[in-house]
Amino acid sequence: MLALFYDILSTPILIAQIFGAETALLATFFGNNYWAFKGRHRHTFWNKFIKFHASALGGLLINSFLVVVLVKYGHLYYGLALVIGSAAGLVWNYTLYKKFVFKSHTKSGDSIN
Repeated sequence: MLALFYDILSTPILIAQIFGAETALLATFFGNNYWAFKGRHRHTFWNKFIKFHASALGGLLINSFLVVVLVKYGHLYYGLALVIGSAAGLVWNYTLYKKFVFKSHTKSGDSIN
């Protein structure tokens, strides 16, 4: 999506990045909601959607922070820094998705892992 908006449609990079990131978030949310965490319907769709975006923001901040620190202070190649930052963001996001956004529950209402 970033390439589509930035290269083809000549959208400014910041706006192209926002559209690309939001498209990725939406695709990930729907994949998680209807496949990876299918059947975990403790919260309403919109409640999960808002929690998902909030938790994804944390992963984005972790990713961006690590990339900047590793490139600027660790003198690491930005591609490798992005891989490391993305992995850290992935761990953060998956943990929050499982424990917070798509939290399952038992019949008695107690949560389970």
